[in-house]
Parts: sequence; structure tokens; C-alpha cells
Amino acid sequence: MLTDKLKTTIQDAYSHILESKEIKPRYGQRLMIADIARTLGNIDHDNPEQPHICTLEAGTGTGKTIAYIVAALPIAKEHKKKLIISTATIALQEQILLKDLPDIQRHSGLNFSFTLAKGRKRYVCLHKLDNFIAHKNQTDLPLDIPANEVLLNNKDDILLYDDLYQAYKKKSWDGEIDSWHDSISQSSWLPLTSDQHQCSGKRCSFYNECIYFKARESIFKVDCIIANHDLVLSDLNMGGGYILPPPDECIYIFDEGHHLPLKAINHFSYSFHINTTLKWLEQVNSTLNNFASLAKPPAQIQQIITHFPEQAKDITTEIHNLETIVGQFKFPENRFSSPTRNATGNSKDQILRFEFGQVPEPLKNQCQQLLKQFEKLTGQLLHINTLLKDTLEGEITGLKTEVAEQWMPALAPMEGRASAAMNLFEFFTQTDKEGQPPNARWLHKIDQVNNSSFNSLKSNDTQGIELSCSPILAANTLEQILWSQCYGAVVTSATIAALGNFDRYVLNSGVPGFFNILPSPFNYQENVEFIVPQMHSNATQYQDHTDEVIEILKKIIDPDKGTLVLFASKKQMTDVEYELLRSDDIWKKLLLTQGQRNKQVIINDHKKQIDKGKGSVILGLNSFAEGIDLPGKYCEHVIIAKLPFSVPNNPVDASLTEWIESQGRNAFMEISVPDASIKLVQACGRLIRKETDKGRITLLDNRVITKFYGKKILNALPPYNITLNAAID
Repeated sequence: MLTDKLKTTIQDAYSHILESKEIKPRYGQRLMIADIARTLGNIDHDNPEQPHICTLEAGTGTGKTIAYIVAALPIAKEHKKKLIISTATIALQEQILLKDLPDIQRHSGLNFSFTLAKGRKRYVCLHKLDNFIAHKNQTDLPLDIPANEVLLNNKDDILLYDDLYQAYKKKSWDGEIDSWHDSISQSSWLPLTSDQHQCSGKRCSFYNECIYFKARESIFKVDCIIANHDLVLSDLNMGGGYILPPPDECIYIFDEGHHLPLKAINHFSYSFHINTTLKWLEQVNSTLNNFASLAKPPAQIQQIITHFPEQAKDITTEIHNLETIVGQFKFPENRFSSPTRNATGNSKDQILRFEFGQVPEPLKNQCQQLLKQFEKLTGQLLHINTLLKDTLEGEITGLKTEVAEQWMPALAPMEGRASAAMNLFEFFTQTDKEGQPPNARWLHKIDQVNNSSFNSLKSNDTQGIELSCSPILAANTLEQILWSQCYGAVVTSATIAALGNFDRYVLNSGVPGFFNILPSPFNYQENVEFIVPQMHSNATQYQDHTDEVIEILKKIIDPDKGTLVLFASKKQMTDVEYELLRSDDIWKKLLLTQGQRNKQVIINDHKKQIDKGKGSVILGLNSFAEGIDLPGKYCEHVIIAKLPFSVPNNPVDASLTEWIESQGRNAFMEISVPDASIKLVQACGRLIRKETDKGRITLLDNRVITKFYGKKILNALPPYNITLNAAID
């Protein structure tokens, strides 16, 4: 129950901040504090009708961080829970850690401690670093160093590792990649890191010095932990309590919460690449043979290793049978991109998506055979890793402790990879529950050299076939691992609701509880003109629309001011840029186009031009429509070339559309229109960043006037001063 004592603590903290910082209370901020306090302060897990989660849309300028800290932290401390603040971007994480929390701590009168939680990959593994240094001058690979664990021929990495080692010994470096004085490439850094499979924990001889475990220990001692969505999901995927405190001991704040469903989908997707798996099997055989030669393991383990070549041959045969079956499928000509791989832009890559996730019987039967093979292999590798762990625990196994410590980092990940393959084939053979959203399942034929997301080998030859599976919605998963497990949660963002309601977000996330859209502190009616000009072209007619956009831009862009022009497609952006540059030399001084330079460099150059009293125009895509801050004179005009409708251009989105329509529902109205509405609001949000900001938004797409859904999209915008069919002089 929200006691009078808690109410007073929250009210006093808020009053202290207002007085100390000499700022005025914001109506939306006060409502947000009240909603959070009411939800979290009255949690009763014995009463399913009593919500323990609230989802709040709070626009820019609301002061979300102050609101959720002031409301949630006293409640968390009172109930002896940890407050986890999770963000989607590093920029917001750093702002909360370095600016917001110290500021609230200084001005609120609240006494609390906080720290930043990072994943293992941000910390050096001292065991691995020491191992590399011990063998840095050896030209041949000794048996006690696994083949995939060392790069003896890479002189640059050897020099880097030596520098890191010396700096750590001199205490001039703390072992975190983020604190090293120079950038380190992922290919150089990852060999120095560990994961939950490789780490021997307290059994490691470097445990007392371990940077990761020291950081983890500090996490469990503080009141407030700053994390990111990926880290939270990784912990929950392992059952909770491994990286962060257990979910039933936590109150989560998901800032930038609109990103959470997609992050969850990506976390629970699986892929299996045929060629890289065949190479991996060869590596497993080599590593096991080296291990057997050095360690002389017990008879049962030796038997597994002795028979592994035969087992690998059986797996290889089944994989080749899989290739034969896949070769009989006709891959359609399409432009699907695979969400499990980095976009390549290669039209030769082909994807065959199975309708409703239903795998054809011949392929399903072959996946069943591979499921049996990888279940067996996973069990055997688990048996070997259990032996290594038992040895490190001090049990008598016939192995030396130092041998187990040496080989666990190499052998443990093999179990993880075999298990991932097992999961993929399990998903390909199982039948989805009737009435529930099906999993998306597809084959990806890769006709170019590319790095596979499933491949941990340093090989460029990854041509071939990849099998992939992904949930199409995160709702069931998040309900199982998060919503039903956590003590309490707050989900917030500037854009969560679509078309004035939370239906789309609930479909994606499954979040239960209390929902509210909070009022903005900005006077949009007076400060923002939203204009849809008279247009002769339809936005779906590419060339006519592009030609008209070019002509309108020449008329409405003020060359002396800061302008942001947002496009829905890269092709239209580059075509517009080309025509503007060839039309007049003035555009060469004005235009800054996404892709030509780093995003932050473009923003900095834009601000420098404005600071000099000159005009500047950024041409950008979707990534410039969210998360960038161009207050005041840096952006006085936002021009949106086209409504940001997205097509189902990957198997997950296509499968979701298919499932919704199979139920007699309208996927365009349930997905496309709400998503376009959210993206439009996000794009418009680049204009007003402070209460004193003013400016204009121009939408060069008359579908908001001519189409039946246009009124819904316009009504979902903030209360701008809207002019439709405006004449362009």
C-alpha cells in the first residue's frame, strides 16, 4: 500500500528538486509521478486485478527521468527491491548515468547509490589475457592452446595485448574496453572476453581479481542499476539473477520502451548456417584431439572423443541430406532481408519463407534427424564440461586443475553452439500452438561472401544456406520471462501509443496493467505550423512524386536556416540530392546527406554551420527521425517527404501480416497505419525540443488528405496548427 510516509517522501523529493533547481512544476511530470507511485505503491501480487505495471507515453520535455526516479526509488527502497533503469541507446544511458542521476541525487534529498551494469563482453578476461601474453613469442601452436583461442600471427593484436597487460599491471587501466584510451576493434577485443559458457567462475585462478565479478558484486549492493534492454533480456533469458538481481526482486523502468518488443524478438531468434557448421565440426574434432592428447581424460570422456570423428561424419551426412532437400526448393525472386543477418544489399540473396511457419514434411523430417544428432552432441559436450567443472571444484576426476582451467574456455562454447543448433531444429520440427501467433521460419540462400551471425570462426567463406526461425511477436515471451516474474515495472517513451491508443504496443509486447498518455508541456498550437501543400503527384508514384518533391524543396527551404529533410527510402534521398546539386551551386554549401559521413559528424557539421550564422540542410533517413536533438535554431523546419509506411520486407513482418489477415483482420490498419503514425510523430518530434522552440513541419504526402486513414493519422499528431492543401508560392 502507498503509505502516507511514502507519499510524503515522494512529494518532498519533488519539491526539493523544483526549489533547488529553481524550475516550475510540469503538469505532465506531476501526473507521471502520481501514476507511477499509485501503481508501484499499491502492488498486491495476490490480487491479479491490481496492476503492477504501468505504461506511460510522456513526450519530450515532460522530464521523465525525474518523474520515475522520484516516484519509483522510494518505493523500491521501502520494499527492499532494486530499481533497474533500462534504455535502448547508449546516449540515453550515459545521460542518465553521468547527468540525470547525479543531479537528482544532489537536489532531491534522496539518499541512494547507483551504478552501471555492463555485459561480460565489456570486460577483459584476465585468464585469457594472461594466456595470450604467456605464448606471445611462440611461433607454433602448442597443444594446450585451443586453435580458436589465439592469433599468433597477428602482430598488431600481440602488441595491443601486451599494452593492455602492462597497463592493467600498472593499474593505469581498469580492464574495461570503454576506459581504454583508444578504440579497439571487435575482432581484436572479443578473443580477450568470456561468456557464461567459458567462464569457470569461482574456480578460475583469476577469480579474486576478476573485473567482471567485481563489477557484478557492486551491482548487487546499490539501490539503482542502469542497464540496457539487451542486457536485461540476456539475464531474463538465462532465468534471471545471473547478471542482474532476480526479476522478483526488481522494479524495472524501461525508458525508450517502444524498442523493447523488437529487442526481445531478436533475442529469441535462431539461425543455422550449413557451411560454417561443417567447418565448426572440423574445429571441434581438432580441439578435442588436442585436449585428449594433453589431458589424458577418463575413459568415458576418451571414448566420446575417440568416437567423435564417426559422429561428426554422421552429422555431416545428415547436413548434406539437408542440403539435398533444400536444393529441391524453388527460391522466389524477392527483396526480403533476413533479420538474423546484417543487410547486404545483394539482390542475389534469396529467401524462402514458409507460409504460416509450416515447414514441408521432407524438410521437417530431416530436421528431426539433425535434432537427434545435436541433442546427442550437446549431451556429450555437456558431459565433458561437467568433468572440467568438477575438476575445478576439487573433485577427483583424473584431470589436473590447471588443465581443466586451460581448456574450459575452449570447450564450453562448443556446448553452447551445439545447443543453439538443437534449438533451431527443435523449432523447425515442432508444431505451433493453435490460436497462438506462429513462429516465422525461412531459408536464406546466400550467394555472396558474408559474415554469418551464427559463425564464430574467422572465415570469409560463408556462402550457402542458412535456416532461421523467429517469433513474430514478443508478447508471449515477455509475459513468461518478464511481466509475470517482475515485482513491478514502468514502461515509458515519447512514442508508445499509436492512433491515440496502446493496442499496437500491447499486441507487440503483451504488457498488462495501467496505461496513460500524459500531456505535453509544449504549446504546439502556437509554436508549430504543420503544412500539407497542394500536390499533383501521388506518393506511391515514385518518379512523379520525386520530381515534385525536388521542385517544392527548392521553394520552401530557407537557405539561411537549419532544416531537416527526412525520406522513407534511400533511393529517393539520393535522387533528390543529385538533382538539387546539379540545379544550383548553393546546394553544395547547404546539403549534408546521410551515408556520406558518420551520423554524429553530420550533426556536428550542421551545428557548426548554424553557429556561424549560415544555413544548413540535413537529408536523412529513419535513423535521423528518432533520437537526435537539434533544438532551437539548429532545426526550424522539418520536411517529411513521404508517410513512413514500411512494407513487410523481412520474413518476420511478412509472417505477422499473414497471420493477422488469416484471422479476418486488417493487417494494414492494425500494423501499417499505426506504425506509420508512430514514425510520423517521431519525425515531427525533431522540431520542438524545448518550450521556447518554434518552427514548421511540411509533409509532402497528400495521402493524409485523400485516403480514408489520413484523418486517423492527423488526429494522432500533437495539437499543431494544421493547414491542408496549402498553396506553394
